Amino acid sequence: MTTSIEELRDLVAQSILSIEACKNQLAAAQEAADRRAEEADRRFAESKAEADRLFAEYKAEADKRAAEADQRSKEIDKQLKEIDKQLKELCKQIGGLGNKFGSFTEGLALPSVETLLFDTFQIDELHKRWKKHVGDKRIEIDGLGLVNGARNEGYVVEVKIHLDMRAIEQVLELMRNIRSYFPIFADKTFYARIAAADVHEDAFQAAVQEGLYVVGFADELMTFSMPQGFVPKAF
Repeated sequence: MTTSIEELRDLVAQSILSIEACKNQLAAAQEAADRRAEEADRRFAESKAEADRLFAEYKAEADKRAAEADQRSKEIDKQLKEIDKQLKELCKQIGGLGNKFGSFTEGLALPSVETLLFDTFQIDELHKRWKKHVGDKRIEIDGLGLVNGARNEGYVVEVKIHLDMRAIEQVLELMRNIRSYFPIFADKTFYARIAAADVHEDAFQAAVQEGLYVVGFADELMTFSMPQGFVPKAF
């Protein structure tokens, strides 16, 4: 079969038209793709800008709150330091008041105890506020009454603001070691007396069970009254 020149020209023309159509379609597709890419870029840029704006707002708010929290922390720290200073001053004042009250109690108690020891227990001598160093320990005795001769006794007097279990244990500890503290009196028999401004019944009974004499306040005077059958403990 022979193809004429006219038919060949028609085929070429159709091919050219098909190619042009393809080019146009490709161009249109590329244009559409470019538009979509530009739209995507625009939306991305807008989203990024919005995200940056929100991040900047959140960061500014967080920084503001952090600064406020830091300021509050500094204020609280300042207040705590001031409170600590006031508490230390208060403790110092209370400690000084306690020392003054202790000295006041001793000033009231010792004269009455002195009269009691001389008149009731016939001591020969009384030493007040006896202090001694034993090794690295400082021993303090508020009063020490001595009986010489045949009786050869010693009466240890401890003045306390409150008669409680701690005070009783302190006196018992002193009495258990009295001879090692004062070897010069190693041959004496010792007895203990606690003179207290504030005496509670349970602590009084505990002292009685331990064989300790108790001297307390009654009508603004120091009085000595032990229960019937009381047996003092000899140390």
